Amino acid sequence: MVPRSIRLMCIAIASAASLPVAGAPPATAQRNVNAVSPALPNSAQRRAILAALRPAVESRLGPNVEFMVGDIRVRRGWAIVHADPRRRGGGRIDGRRIFPNYDEMDGLTVTAILRYQNGRWGLVDHAIGATDAWYCAPRIAAPRELTAC
Repeated sequence: MVPRSIRLMCIAIASAASLPVAGAPPATAQRNVNAVSPALPNSAQRRAILAALRPAVESRLGPNVEFMVGDIRVRRGWAIVHADPRRRGGGRIDGRRIFPNYDEMDGLTVTAILRYQNGRWGLVDHAIGATDAWYCAPRIAAPRELTAC
């Protein structure tokens, strides 16, 4: 029979091994949100990328924005997003009330470049209604296979 003190020590070691490391994302986040997984519909990866983008878009378009995603691609720790913003529940956003030059824009289409660093997605830059491939600028430095620049 194993002495009680050894059994308690084994339980303590097993419990400590299951605790998260300080500063590390939860194990599920490490498995589902990372630098290489595709951003499939309803995936944790897609939600994390859009959550990183949302505050910047809401600062310009107002609160309660959700995205109708045209495309999200992930390559080597970088992501590119092409999406149309809507109000939660699918409500239309009137770009003419927000942008004086709305007629010169590509609607409210959002393009964004994000980078995965320190266990999370962060916004590098974005544009609303861009009519050019602004993300091809050398300062962005995203992989060519991501941006096709």
